[in-house]
Amino acid sequence: MPRVSQAVAKQTRQNIIDATIKIITLEGAEMLTFSHIAKKANISRSGINCHFKRKEDLLAEVEPILAERVSQALDFSSPEAFFASFKLAVDEDRMFRNLIKNTGQVFEKSKGHGELLEIINGDPEEVKNAVYMAIGYAVVHA
Repeated sequence: MPRVSQAVAKQTRQNIIDATIKIITLEGAEMLTFSHIAKKANISRSGINCHFKRKEDLLAEVEPILAERVSQALDFSSPEAFFASFKLAVDEDRMFRNLIKNTGQVFEKSKGHGELLEIINGDPEEVKNAVYMAIGYAVVHA
């Protein structure tokens, strides 16, 4: 019997994480309340508290998942490749657009920007220009 309970608890935790990601991606982080997550995950609000005491704990769990989903669409091999892949993702991938629009309240802006500067290969000044061009492109087109 305990294995079933552990399995159910694990599935419930995953349902909470999945619901959180869907809300952030499709509705925006401003809609992220424990009540709304509970409704989407089909559990009680107190059920969330069994797995995540604070919203910050839940966000710490989903942040790397969201970051990975954004990163999957991007090419970090050079500033030019980064900007081209970013532009393509904004133009053709609705989920990517939603993620970059809706995750601003989840990620610290300087953290995301700073991490991009570190992981794109190339001359630091060219990397910085590519990131700023991507941000500008997103503001206009996302």
